[in-house]
Amino acid sequence: MTLATLTRMLAIPVAVAIFAPACGGPPKLPSPPLRPKELRTQRVERSQRTDCDPIDPYDGLPAMKFDERSIEEAENLANQGFNLLKQSQARGIEQEQKEYAIDQAVNRFITALLADPYNVHATYHLAAAYARIGRAQCSVNLIGRLLPLRGLRSQRDRVEEKLDRLLGRDDFRGRLDPAFFDLRDDKRFRDLIKRFDPGAEKNRPKN
Repeated sequence: MTLATLTRMLAIPVAVAIFAPACGGPPKLPSPPLRPKELRTQRVERSQRTDCDPIDPYDGLPAMKFDERSIEEAENLANQGFNLLKQSQARGIEQEQKEYAIDQAVNRFITALLADPYNVHATYHLAAAYARIGRAQCSVNLIGRLLPLRGLRSQRDRVEEKLDRLLGRDDFRGRLDPAFFDLRDDKRFRDLIKRFDPGAEKNRPKN
């Protein structure tokens, strides 16, 4: 899969940076064409953001060997993005700080998926970030990527953990992930949820 294909699939609004470890030396990257040689970070204002084109969930997930994935780097970036996303939800945060934190979180998640397209943590929380900034189809596309990932034995438990939160299952007892509240009445989202759990739509709690 080319970088252009992955970029289109994630609807990257801007170029993103490669984050090298602070302890020196560039990170070990997968072989081209998965990763670009150089990308630069640039903020994009909310008015400039555009939504994604719909994609089939099974279109674009690359077949990769284990040693072609930068798994540790991707997980570190996904965790950084998750922490930034939490910062954006802090009480009393200024709107400009909130948008900046979300933009930085999105950059971390996208870079994580360039390093390892199979990273469930980055996939789910990039979907959450897109949902929070009103990019509904982008969010649906990312949640849809959990369908093929769910079919991989190595990722199944991680996907189910995210679905528990998304669908309010098990320990969450109907407490739905608030990041997706605005999508609950979107037909695209509801139709996708039915593919994960046919009973979820019938039994979904009211907001």
